[in-house]
Amino acid sequence: MKEDKSISTTDFHAGDLFEKWVNLVGKAEYSIEVFTPYLDYTIITLLESVPEQIRVTIVTALDGDSLFQRGHQLKSLKEAINKGIFVKNLNGLHAKILVVDNTFISLGSQNFTKRGRKNKEAGMISEASFKNSKLITTLNNWKEESKIISTELIEELLIYLNKNEEEISKIKKEFDLSVEKIISDYNQRELEKQIKNSSYFNSTYRFAQGEVILTRTIPPPNYNYYSFFAQEHNNLCKWIKTNSENHEEQIELEDYKYYPALNVNTMQMSYLRIHTSRITFMKSTFDMSEWNGYEIDKKKYKLDFTFLKSSTKDSNIKVTLSKESVGKATLYYLFNGSNFSLTKTKYNNESIKQIIEKELLSIEERQSTFLKFLIEPAKFTTHWNQPKEIEKFLPEYSYRVGILEYQNLPILIFNKR
Repeated sequence: MKEDKSISTTDFHAGDLFEKWVNLVGKAEYSIEVFTPYLDYTIITLLESVPEQIRVTIVTALDGDSLFQRGHQLKSLKEAINKGIFVKNLNGLHAKILVVDNTFISLGSQNFTKRGRKNKEAGMISEASFKNSKLITTLNNWKEESKIISTELIEELLIYLNKNEEEISKIKKEFDLSVEKIISDYNQRELEKQIKNSSYFNSTYRFAQGEVILTRTIPPPNYNYYSFFAQEHNNLCKWIKTNSENHEEQIELEDYKYYPALNVNTMQMSYLRIHTSRITFMKSTFDMSEWNGYEIDKKKYKLDFTFLKSSTKDSNIKVTLSKESVGKATLYYLFNGSNFSLTKTKYNNESIKQIIEKELLSIEERQSTFLKFLIEPAKFTTHWNQPKEIEKFLPEYSYRVGILEYQNLPILIFNKR
């Protein structure tokens, strides 16, 4: 590689760096060094095509926290040694750095692990020369300070880990679940407090008759479904909207139209069919017969869309975009009443991953338009045999109902009394 380039803003990235690491490693002429406290078989995949004449060194940290990854780290280190890679231990190491030919580097937060590729990471990878820099000098000093790791040491550690893994794993799992529950419960309490303060959402919509209470009714004879009825003076189809000049106008909703809704207590979402006095029908899954696909980069993708029913405090919306000639992408979102967070992605090939991330997710305006498209009120066909499962979305007896707003779209919000 040339050594006359300088660092630019395009050298800094937020996202998975693995493919860029592969490109950098492929340009090595005589040496590669990887400094990382956490690794798994990802590092073997990265280095598997390196020619034998290139000296490869992995500097890691053998401590309890980094090793307790169900043996992945130790097994990967053993594999590296068997492949002729020098593996060394450096106490206190926390940096994640890739160095090629003692000159070119990648530096950032991402670990050389499968999980690291999925996390929200950022880093710098550049063809600017760091030759004879203080950074390279320090890294060389670290390498000299580190101690060679042998297969014998790794075998001893693996024996101990295998012997105690079940007990330690149980304790660790209980600890992780407890921490997650404390955080989740706190966030839920805060969200419910914020929702009670309608100004948090800055909504321009409200019900015309003021506060709306919905109460579940017992199914009448010969009926096997519940409805939620409003009080006599409430009309669910009469709203008031405050315009930009602070003037109020009354809105008469089209009867039997479906509107997106959020149960703040469970974070589950659904489309609910609004009638003047009641809500009976819900809809949470949609296929191509009801959506005319979605266009990305001038290509039409089949769209499948689901409001999730489990683990909804982690993700409550699942969207699948697919095209036979390109691939399939699955996106998971959490909508909290104020904004959308992308929580997880799945791709069946690298091609569609690049298209979705480049043409949709990385362009804020396009992703915003896409999310608005998903929750626009719609008039779906209600089939005579459509399941009436409103009690699965609203399991409590009674709810206060309000109206949120996202990109000028109304969203019903339910909070148990």
